[in-house]
Amino acid sequence: MQPQTRTGFGIALALLGGLLISIDIPLIRLAESDPWFYMVMRGMGLAVVLGAVIKFGSNFTETPKNPFNDKNFVEVGILYGVASIFFTVSVFTTSTSNLVFILAFNPMLAALFSWWLIGERPKLVAWLAIFATMIGVIIIVSDGVETGNWLGDLTSLAAAVILAFSLVRTRQSGKNLSLSGCLGGMVSGLFALPMALLFSSLPGAPWWIVLNVIFLVPLSGFSLTLAPRYIPAPQVAIFFLLETVLAPIWVWLIFSEIPSDRTLIGGLIVLGAIAGHSIWQLLPVTRPIATQN
Repeated sequence: MQPQTRTGFGIALALLGGLLISIDIPLIRLAESDPWFYMVMRGMGLAVVLGAVIKFGSNFTETPKNPFNDKNFVEVGILYGVASIFFTVSVFTTSTSNLVFILAFNPMLAALFSWWLIGERPKLVAWLAIFATMIGVIIIVSDGVETGNWLGDLTSLAAAVILAFSLVRTRQSGKNLSLSGCLGGMVSGLFALPMALLFSSLPGAPWWIVLNVIFLVPLSGFSLTLAPRYIPAPQVAIFFLLETVLAPIWVWLIFSEIPSDRTLIGGLIVLGAIAGHSIWQLLPVTRPIATQN
């Protein structure tokens, strides 16, 4: 596969994954479910998907018959699961604005991990895109950031660090670890099971959860976990911010909750940064023509 083709394929995967995870929150709201029950159902659904792919589709997905024998698969899957646990805990212990603001550091952390672990130094354009997305997120959450909630902020930061590290480890392995997100969902589902048994009730519209955990979550996880094989981890991390930008838009369209002007302005900045960086990545590389003396 040619370099530009690899880049285009990686961007398409990351874009698809980012778009799909942005629908996650609206579907949870449509299902009238609490996060603990949803995590358990997601873990069960991803276990079914993982088992089905291992049994029937390992050749299609280029994954081994038993991916649990691959230490990179197990490592990245556990990392995703732990990141999801910290994310869920932070949802309960800090404000949404604080959570979104801290998670916006994910691309920068991925860039630093890439530079440190695999010597993949981000170019100036990548740094500009990262800082632009952070500015956009700051504008989005500028009305709601609070202070003093150290536990929630700490778990949010842990989620951002672990997610960034898992993306870099995926790229460093050079393998197809697209199913590791299924293992991560199973890990977080097991963690949430006691809480669901104690505090959760059945959702009002469970078919939305079924749609989410059987189709959207596995496909988004597959796309975002496979994308670092083709493009740098910081660029993949930027596409995670699509959830911050697009989720309020879907909520607006579905529940008629009009987003604020700051959400729209910040969202446009984030989308512009993602689009600009992606277009720059797809431009053909030009090299100076050698001259004969």
